[in-house]
Amino acid sequence: MVAQKTMDFSPIKEKLVAMIGAGRDAFNRHSRASLEQFKTLEEAARQEIAAAKKKVAEYLAQAKGAEKDQFTVYQKILAALEGLVTTLAGLQEPIQKKVKDSILFSEKAVSQTNCLFDTQTGVIRSIFDIIQTNNEYLKKFVREEGGKVQKDCDDYATEHETRLVEGLCTPQAAPIFLAILEQFRSLGKQESELVEHFQG
Repeated sequence: MVAQKTMDFSPIKEKLVAMIGAGRDAFNRHSRASLEQFKTLEEAARQEIAAAKKKVAEYLAQAKGAEKDQFTVYQKILAALEGLVTTLAGLQEPIQKKVKDSILFSEKAVSQTNCLFDTQTGVIRSIFDIIQTNNEYLKKFVREEGGKVQKDCDDYATEHETRLVEGLCTPQAAPIFLAILEQFRSLGKQESELVEHFQG
């Protein structure tokens, strides 16, 4: 199909994966440089999506039949990806607070946050593989991982409350950790919903 031959979503994938990596590095190393890179990559991802949306609109105006259906799906996917970028960008504020004030997390909270970052990398890569292959197994994987991320965030928040009561986590770290969990929870929900835009 023309849609498959002419649309290249890999630049968007690269920016999102790099964005996750920069966010993780800023979180772990208290790196201001990585935080700046995170912001730069956000803008670059938005530019890539805007360019892709423009191209899809041009193709859609000329497409017919199945091609038209495919480009309509691409429009929905790009809108959903734009939403993912916005939610991912929401990690900037809590991480920036952590970096600015050099706030330390408990070992458990660091481990849990890194697990969420790792999961995101795999889910994002799978979403872009689905765009190319429409693979049912990958759709199921993203759906399940999105649900698991939401549950994990709820569980991590509950465990965090226990650590706070036991004095294993500082009051300064609490709102930052919970804000990070909220963004990841939203990402999981959006990713599960994104899969429903695919045909088949």
